[in-house]
Amino acid sequence: AGALRDMVQNHLLQLLSLVAMEPPTDLSADSVRDEKVKVIRAIPELTREQVARDVVRGQYGPGWVSAKPVVGYREEPEVDSASETETYVAARFTIDDWRWSGVPFYLRMGKRLPKRATEIAIPFKEVPHQLFKDSASEPEANLLAMRIQPDEGIMLRFGAKVPGLGIDVRNVTMDFTYGSAFQADSPDAYETLILDALLGDASLFTRADEVEEAWSIVDPIVDAWAEMPVPDFPNYESGTWGPETADDLLARDGRRWRRI
Repeated sequence: AGALRDMVQNHLLQLLSLVAMEPPTDLSADSVRDEKVKVIRAIPELTREQVARDVVRGQYGPGWVSAKPVVGYREEPEVDSASETETYVAARFTIDDWRWSGVPFYLRMGKRLPKRATEIAIPFKEVPHQLFKDSASEPEANLLAMRIQPDEGIMLRFGAKVPGLGIDVRNVTMDFTYGSAFQADSPDAYETLILDALLGDASLFTRADEVEEAWSIVDPIVDAWAEMPVPDFPNYESGTWGPETADDLLARDGRRWRRI
């Protein structure tokens, strides 16, 4: 099916809506899903020109993963040697509402990357005037990262003054993990969903209108790709973080992907 249909349409847009949604009136299934749908409806449909500029697709080639050589996607069993199926997607979306207007949301997923991880990273906005400009090192913007898998937890990175004379600010982190805090493993994701289904709790399940809204974002990208020339696949090696054009996507905005 490709990374766009398989992962962006549901999993990544789900995470985006959970991050950007307004607080629901209560934790009932409809209240939560109502707020999620509002977010997805506020994502503008991308034009063909915007797709060419703000959406990157990739397909992995041969490389090394965990110090072992691996084949490219087109050499995998039962895969067409000229397959145009994407195994990587990076995209820039915006949300046109009162809270998030002007704030870019960057999504990416890929197969055969250096490691398997799911994370939400929220960089804090830079202050207009840097008081600690004389610091020996320039700390990065404060950042809140939520690890969904593995090692479920939350990390907060911020600048702290190094003890002693002078002004030297360096990045430090506060790291919370569920495993170390509660000495208990979280249930598997599908265990939770199956139990919720048995209990009749639909909070974690997508509603029909939410699915349709998500496809209204993805379908124009699929249609634009059908009219555009296919990139020179494969365009990234296995064991790397994706094609260089994905780095360029953020570099245009003066940003870079967070190293996981």
